[in-house]
Amino acid sequence: MQAFRRLPDPVAVRLALFYTAYFAVAGIMLPYWPAWLESRGLDPVTIGAVLAVGFWIKLAAHPAMAAIADASGALRGLTVLLAGGALVVYAAFGMADQVWHYLVLAGLAGITFQSIMPLGEALALAEVKARRLDYGRIRISGSLSFMAAAALCGWAVDHYRADAVLPLALAALVGLVVATTALPRRTVEARRPWSWAAAGRLAIDRRFLAFIAAAGAAQASHCVFYGFGTIAWRRIGFDDTVIGMLWTLGVVAEIGLFWMAGRLGRFGSAPFLLTLAGIGAMVRWPLTAIADTVAMAAALQVLHALTFGAAHLGAMRFLQDNAPPGLEATAQALYYALVTGVLMGTFMPLAGLLYEAEGMAAYHAMGALGVVTLAATAVLVRLGRPAATPG
Repeated sequence: MQAFRRLPDPVAVRLALFYTAYFAVAGIMLPYWPAWLESRGLDPVTIGAVLAVGFWIKLAAHPAMAAIADASGALRGLTVLLAGGALVVYAAFGMADQVWHYLVLAGLAGITFQSIMPLGEALALAEVKARRLDYGRIRISGSLSFMAAAALCGWAVDHYRADAVLPLALAALVGLVVATTALPRRTVEARRPWSWAAAGRLAIDRRFLAFIAAAGAAQASHCVFYGFGTIAWRRIGFDDTVIGMLWTLGVVAEIGLFWMAGRLGRFGSAPFLLTLAGIGAMVRWPLTAIADTVAMAAALQVLHALTFGAAHLGAMRFLQDNAPPGLEATAQALYYALVTGVLMGTFMPLAGLLYEAEGMAAYHAMGALGVVTLAATAVLVRLGRPAATPG
């Protein structure tokens, strides 16, 4: 009987499969999509612009998708539809041959692929809260998948050049379509009627905005790395297999933090985790600017546990504790729209300009965003908990 009790919750398994599939795509795209764009003849400034379009479109796409999800409760069905759309959009990238083609398709990718995660996270957090599941351990499956996909893609690019990136991404997207169909059918219950007014009150809440500034600065500090980390390492002389392993190492560190998330106790609060993220950014990025050996780059990749892992866990903890009833998907969507939309959309083209002008020295500007994270977190702590839930 004890053995049966230890079997994983079937809902946790289905959520883990979703994270596995989604981050298999991300593990291919995040490290190697800029290299694929470069292989198509795009320069750093244009690459930054193409990447930024996908971020900016989220400002409209994410809240719109969340409004549909929260009002109808159709999280699973909408996620499946978006996954299928993403597969079509990325297949079309193979036929692009003008800059405007890439810009339009990047916008469509922002509407489809990049809108999947806030809906999936909203569904996952609803299940985590209802079933008392360990979010960190479910999310580890995504980190492991990212790690494996990055390593595989690095090997493929090393042997078959950047042309291998798109076919691998399309194969992973097929897996994502399948995984979304297996998501739980649970709907986020609208305990209060959804309304634009309630969503608007959440969007201008001072604590929510302080949280967005803190988490957003931490995530935006990755812009040079996400946009040009692989390109920069290739120019230093690292081969693509090594680069894939460096990306993998960062995720291994992230996994360690996620595994411990359920045991952090008071150290697992949103302010504490965001503070760790700010400190990590202040240390990691200025040193990355001068890291010209594999050993030094590898040591700094361990700090991904703080700059991304702690920032993400802190954000999810804040949203789990503070999302108003009936606005779970909306809160997630606003977070992703403002952080990975507005802030990343602003800093990504700046990262392109900085990298073209300064090369590796562009990382110094990313370290300054760690200071912003610490300052905004201090404001969040000062504001304390809300007296009443907006809604």
